[in-house]
Amino acid sequence: MRTCHRCDTEMIEDFDVKVEGGAYGIKIAKGTGVFAKRIGKPKVAVCPNCGEISLYIEDVDKLQTAQL
Repeated sequence: MRTCHRCDTEMIEDFDVKVEGGAYGIKIAKGTGVFAKRIGKPKVAVCPNCGEISLYIEDVDKLQTAQL
């Protein structure tokens, strides 16, 4: 459960991020180019009270393996 930092309301989770004009979305990676270590696809939580959004990664274990 995520709580809004602005109004302390429980946020609705598991939304996706999409790039306008394309359905590709975005990914989080460490490094550049084709061989970058992909950490994951960010998810979004939205506050139903004030509209604040929060980006998060579900698989935080990949952060440990991506650090060099």
